[in-house]
Amino acid sequence: MLRGLVLGAALAAGLAAVNNASASGVPDAINTGVRWEVYKSHWSEQDEAGYSAFVQAIGRSKCSSLDSCLKSDANPYRSSVDPDLPGDCADMAYVLRAYYAWKNGLPFSYQNAMRTANGKREDLRYSTGGNAVAGRRQILNYVSNAPAFIARIGGEVSTAMFRTHPEKGGGRSHDDFYPVAISREAVKPGVLAYDIFGHVGIVYDVLENGRVLIVASHPDNSVTRTAYGPNFMRSKPELGAGLKAWRPIYVDGAEKDSDGSLLGGKLRAKENAALKTFSMEQYFGNTPHPSGEWHHGEFRHNERTLKYYDYVRRKLAASDFAYDPVDELRFGLQTICGDIKSRKAAVDAAYFSRVHLKPHPEKLPPNIYGTYGEWEEYSTPSRDARLKVSFIELRRDTQQLYEEAKAGAPGIEYDGDDLAGDLFQAFEEEKNACTYTYWRSDNTRMRLNLGHAMERLWLLSFDPYHCPERRWGANGAELETCTDDAEKSQWYNAQRFLRYQARRTYDIRMDFALAELKPPMTASPENGGLGSDAPADADIRDYLLSLSSAVLANNDEPVWATPIVLKTDEQDNFFPAWHKNGGETAQ
Repeated sequence: MLRGLVLGAALAAGLAAVNNASASGVPDAINTGVRWEVYKSHWSEQDEAGYSAFVQAIGRSKCSSLDSCLKSDANPYRSSVDPDLPGDCADMAYVLRAYYAWKNGLPFSYQNAMRTANGKREDLRYSTGGNAVAGRRQILNYVSNAPAFIARIGGEVSTAMFRTHPEKGGGRSHDDFYPVAISREAVKPGVLAYDIFGHVGIVYDVLENGRVLIVASHPDNSVTRTAYGPNFMRSKPELGAGLKAWRPIYVDGAEKDSDGSLLGGKLRAKENAALKTFSMEQYFGNTPHPSGEWHHGEFRHNERTLKYYDYVRRKLAASDFAYDPVDELRFGLQTICGDIKSRKAAVDAAYFSRVHLKPHPEKLPPNIYGTYGEWEEYSTPSRDARLKVSFIELRRDTQQLYEEAKAGAPGIEYDGDDLAGDLFQAFEEEKNACTYTYWRSDNTRMRLNLGHAMERLWLLSFDPYHCPERRWGANGAELETCTDDAEKSQWYNAQRFLRYQARRTYDIRMDFALAELKPPMTASPENGGLGSDAPADADIRDYLLSLSSAVLANNDEPVWATPIVLKTDEQDNFFPAWHKNGGETAQ
């Protein structure tokens, strides 16, 4: 009763606003001060719809960090009492959910401690058998300082929280998420996309053509946009990969105070059997294999067996959807352009922190893809791996769509009469439209384009202790300003086989000294033979040139223009070109 007297009629009036959604579809705030009162025992369908609209607005905006997202016009709840909230990908997933719950008087809970499911002592973010929940925080009635509670989340969560077996998530030690069916009803803004290689994004749009758009934060606090695809790798069920929704929770047995806020009760969570959108389809396919082996299941759609990501796309697309090879190439290149520019933010952060001027550590981290401290904050091996996979997959997809279009395969649509020529023209236009700059060691700036990034893909250094020229794969005169000494140059050369590797490996020891690194052709990983023998084919332009003698004859000049040295600063557009068009390709 005391809480009701203290809070007074203002909050009671605020409670009435829960059913009054703004024009954006986001309900008006109930809690406007620092106190987090819980007025509702569970998240209703309207609450979930409001959360979807809230996330969608954040994703569609131009905010470039978690903190700037919450302080931007995209957030209708922003106020002077909000805390500063930097954060990486896992932080963003939890913070947005908690922030919305605070403002809307909803219960909230999060798992703040994990253990490996098989008892092994491993890095929980990359455990080989997945994790189980070991601890939890919750808000059932109230918390007096919501900003402090939410600010604490970032120090307690990581991608380890998403690495749980989907069939063991209900019950007393429930996890926070569950895998969803591949349908428009289930895959919607607010759903999470978990990559077992230490990354998680948030769905903010599902387009009529089936594309699933993702917003995500990173260790350098930058927020980027991309599309769901092979960059979010499928894996065995134990690791919990894929598209996951928040598991519904409710406060059981609570009473209501005079102002409508909850008193007492216990936290409960819905089990999988009670969730209408729960599905193991992402793991076993919609046609599971009789053996029960997850990777042998098939994804069948319209009497065709499809690859998983193609299946997701077609299931979520409008019924009359057909692939346009030229449009697919443009979208893929624009997405890659956004990835390149988000990589630039990470490399620039290392440059401005002068990490490249520090001595190189005597050894690599225990694993370059998953570590802590300065290496995690400023290195880019995971970003670079995703970039390589994007180029490789786009090269393969372009070839597949070209061959299917020429064969008259169903589900492909092309209205022109020169597909090879149109594909090449699209590549050239997108390549020239995608420009970015970087600071060299002498404080001059170089302007490059997407073509440079593709040409140098296997030369881009992920090592934050290398000069910025090497971070961008420079050679010749462009490299002359590099400040790396002989030892750092030796490190760069020794890491070339790691650069050739597009697949991230978290279960391999990597803390070798310079003298211990060896070519993978001559030594096992246990003995310092890290990486791949040779890079995969990621040269999209070369493939397009091979399609037509006419295209080849008219484009035999050098592939890329010479990089341009800039004397003044230039601002780079941080987002994929399709972002400003609501997910549609810009032409």
